[in-house]
Amino acid sequence: MNKSVAIVVCAWPPLGGGIGNNAYYQLKELARNSITTRAFTPAYFGLDQDLSLPVSYLPAISPIGKAGFMRGLKRELEQFDIIHLYWPFFGADLQLIRFKLRHPEKKLVLHYQMDPIGRGVKAWVFRLYVKLFLGLIVKLADRILVLSLDHAQHSYLSPYLKLYPEKFLEWPNGVDTDLFKPLNNKNELRALNKFSVQDEIVLFVGGLDKQHFFKGVPVLLEAFEKVVRAVPQAKLLIIGDGNERLKFEGQALDLGLKDQVRFLGWMKNESLPVWYNLSDVFVLPSTKSTESFGIVAAEAQACGLPAIVASWPGVRQTVKLNETGLWVEPNDANDLALKLIKLLTDESLRQRFGQAGRERVGRLYSWTSLILRLLDIYNSLYVPSTEKK
Repeated sequence: MNKSVAIVVCAWPPLGGGIGNNAYYQLKELARNSITTRAFTPAYFGLDQDLSLPVSYLPAISPIGKAGFMRGLKRELEQFDIIHLYWPFFGADLQLIRFKLRHPEKKLVLHYQMDPIGRGVKAWVFRLYVKLFLGLIVKLADRILVLSLDHAQHSYLSPYLKLYPEKFLEWPNGVDTDLFKPLNNKNELRALNKFSVQDEIVLFVGGLDKQHFFKGVPVLLEAFEKVVRAVPQAKLLIIGDGNERLKFEGQALDLGLKDQVRFLGWMKNESLPVWYNLSDVFVLPSTKSTESFGIVAAEAQACGLPAIVASWPGVRQTVKLNETGLWVEPNDANDLALKLIKLLTDESLRQRFGQAGRERVGRLYSWTSLILRLLDIYNSLYVPSTEKK
């Protein structure tokens, strides 16, 4: 492929979450495959800029959350053949609509990551924005990548799947399987981090701020209070940080879980494999359908860890039910407690799920295979369409 690719994304590591991390790996893998590429992201105050990769941090005007209108974006994009837009990215998507209308020869790939949701006034604003603009950018896009058709069919994209079925393709988020892998020294890792080999450790990884209210930490804590009655040696590790952390710590204290729950704070990706590997079960009990994939669940399974996820469209696809983990009813602390107890008390089941999960993630979500599929998608943009007879 001799076409150039511009990646437009609302955030970048270390602040990017799942969206930013996926764009980071996409950029690295495209560059590794000798594709001329560059990422464009807002220049947030205090963000350490990565000078080792072709990333342009553009000033953002009137930012909306982690988005906004990026100055100079139009001029930069004129140098590229394919524009790969991670959505939602309010503000920049309007810039791309105008750009595509003026440059129809440029190929636009819309990478739909999640439904934008919120609470209160923000929820109303998001719904209005989607109603006004999503249909237009879907119509203008040459390809629409979804993390799974399961999620797309239950998302804001649902009506457009019927209107433009030829545009939609599955392309999930990827996992660095060289970083996230079994380490085979579980007891040593536990000793270094002051855990006992008798501990039954549950791990959660996710944002603890208001923006990530849907991660389900309150439900998890409520469920874990029930778990420790059946499994006294159970421990819960929570990795992440944000403005809701103190509230969650208070809830843990109120539930009498001071000695059973440890809040570890935010960690870089490079540190996470140690914690996946010293744990017994990973859990992501999302309370809203906006959890479209759950990259941390895939990372955990890549490390050989069985996973429990909420049975929302999209995120449930990261776990093969009863083969690599379990699904839990959203917002149901009793069901979550039962599923956790089931895995914590059955080591052979955990091992079977963990081995199958590692194999499945390598097959479906490794960057080695995903980037080849993406290059095929890009190449298909230039294959002349034929009229149906």
